[in-house]
Amino acid sequence: MSAIQSAEQIKELLERLHGRKIAGLQVLGINSLKSVSPMPETVTDQVVTASEIADRVVTIRTASHCIAFDLQRTGRLVWLDSAEPCLIVAGANRPSVRLLLADGSGLDLTEPAKTKRITVTLAAVPE
Repeated sequence: MSAIQSAEQIKELLERLHGRKIAGLQVLGINSLKSVSPMPETVTDQVVTASEIADRVVTIRTASHCIAFDLQRTGRLVWLDSAEPCLIVAGANRPSVRLLLADGSGLDLTEPAKTKRITVTLAAVPE
């Protein structure tokens, strides 16, 4: 099993997101999405303006939305220089969440265990 990522390691990955446009947010863990409004599609074409990590909760902000990922104990962020939408194939190993960026890169949120515990919560930012 790989070591748990430190907050500093996660911050380095999050800094890569700043100023980039989101092409899509795929929540692939069956129990991962903890909000139903707004839906993940609403962050498409928005630019990441800020990010932070506190107590293994990663927060990514755009001008109109806040996306919170709770990594729980063992969740990891994995940078992808080249990211395609994840296809759902029975029995295939896949991330719990994939954030696709307009420049073709992306970020996977993964877990080593079969029990997926990473959660995603989306919220609209009041105007």
